[in-house]
Amino acid sequence: MRFFKGLFVVILVGLLLWSPSAFSITLYNDPSGQKMLDETIHWSFKEMEEKSKSGDLKGEYILAINYMNGSNRRDIKKDKEKAVAMLKDLWGRGVADAGYSLFSIYYNGFGTGDNRKAALDYLKESAEKGYALSQRTLAEAYRGKDYEGLVDKDYDKAMYWYEKAVDNGDKRSAIALASMYYYGEGVEKNNKKTFEWALRCTQLKYGTITAGFSTLAKFYEEGIGTDVDLVQAYKYYDLQGSAGAEGKQRLSKQMTKEQIEEARRQSLEWQKEHNVRIGGGFFQMN
Repeated sequence: MRFFKGLFVVILVGLLLWSPSAFSITLYNDPSGQKMLDETIHWSFKEMEEKSKSGDLKGEYILAINYMNGSNRRDIKKDKEKAVAMLKDLWGRGVADAGYSLFSIYYNGFGTGDNRKAALDYLKESAEKGYALSQRTLAEAYRGKDYEGLVDKDYDKAMYWYEKAVDNGDKRSAIALASMYYYGEGVEKNNKKTFEWALRCTQLKYGTITAGFSTLAKFYEEGIGTDVDLVQAYKYYDLQGSAGAEGKQRLSKQMTKEQIEEARRQSLEWQKEHNVRIGGGFFQMN
């Protein structure tokens, strides 16, 4: 009997301490913004309002963003006060995306006045909630790359937050880490780690599809951070389209016909797997 009384007390205390903000929801955790654009580009103002009234969090968030920026296509005028109120309400319900938007508003002073402390608080907390764009932005601030005056430069923290964003699929953060190791920015120069981060970039899902390919082509060609592999080098030059033409021409003088054919085969297989034709277009999906 005492056990059940004790358990009841623990549950009751937990309920009293519970807060919606303790939970985290990410609506669109693609830091490139493409996923959000693809889903919402055809939403009308009326549709967003209906979604918002029905409690659809995505509808509320997109409506708030439209109030923040305005939209000529949807005939929505900027309303900073309404946007901030809606975003704060969403933030109170644990929507991490709203935290990044509020960071942007307070950092840039969009209708609220410049408030770096509030901006940093929203950025840090949304990053801690797992929002990839906040994680990358915080990393760039600590790296001293952008967002002047927000935080003091700290390369260890920059790398920490870049890695968090990479765990959420962000290619740009992987390339940033590759760059830091390549140039010895805040860390000891390390070509092997540069290669590893560039390779990791190709395995992620958010960002430019050919991100990291130029680094891999060069490193495979010259044996930097990895063994020389002309087939892989040619493949990655081929996957860059016209940008890789010079590299392919140079390599073709050193390769056998069989090696070139294998590289092209691998390039084509990669394109089919990702349903994209380098140079434009898509493969016909069955």
